[in-house]
Amino acid sequence: MAKQEARQMQPDVQKYIESLDAAVTAREAAVKAAGEKYPERFGYSEDNRRQALAFDNTLDTAYAECESIRATAWEALKASSDPLVKWIAENCASYKAEAHSVLSALPATVSELDDLAARKDWCGVWDTFRQRAIDAGVMPGITPPSPARQAVFDLIDRESCCPMGTRTKQRVSKALDALIQEATSTTASTTETKTAEATA
Repeated sequence: MAKQEARQMQPDVQKYIESLDAAVTAREAAVKAAGEKYPERFGYSEDNRRQALAFDNTLDTAYAECESIRATAWEALKASSDPLVKWIAENCASYKAEAHSVLSALPATVSELDDLAARKDWCGVWDTFRQRAIDAGVMPGITPPSPARQAVFDLIDRESCCPMGTRTKQRVSKALDALIQEATSTTASTTETKTAEATA
């Protein structure tokens, strides 16, 4: 917790989490109060049934209000100035529990988020959303592939038996970086040699 506080949780995320915490607290308080208000809800008498119905209605209202607050807080994240937070809100509504863990960890490096995903055992789901975030240019510290590099990835996908996974793309990307570095060094060396010969 101290480490997270030292990182200064992003204001949008902090407000979101505080809203969720407040909503859950209010819901639990309403449930507790209802239990105390309708102690005779167990049984088969008319009064038992009346109290049981009133208790259930109170719970339904409490849970509905909680979900409404949670939904509003989630929608607010879509206006975040942080690209990754905004992208998560717009694309990960079906995985709010996982998204909550990622949002709570921000700001974080990609490696730290990978470690979080490994601890949570998110596997393929994380790989898919991770790559989509990279392609969208919102993953911190990672530049989305250039059109030429993406074309290489697409070609490999078409020519192979199955599409590459995230880790494979990372290895291929590093190999391409090494190839580009080698080509750049070779070109520079050749240019220097020609220049030296021309001035000799």
